[in-house]
Amino acid sequence: MDEKTSRGSHDGKKRAIHLVNAWVDENDIILGQLKTEAKSNEITAIPEFLELLFLKESIVTINAMGTQK
Repeated sequence: MDEKTSRGSHDGKKRAIHLVNAWVDENDIILGQLKTEAKSNEITAIPEFLELLFLKESIVTINAMGTQK
């Protein structure tokens, strides 16, 4: 799992779009993306996204941002 901010996605009034991505490195495929809420960030989006993916017996890696509460 990783998060990205879409470059050029803000116009001065709207906030930039932040996405949390899930992919399978072994197969180089993206499982999905989840846009974070306007007043939120990936810390709150990651647990919600994990529930949507229905992962069983899988190893999930998340960068340091995902370890914060």
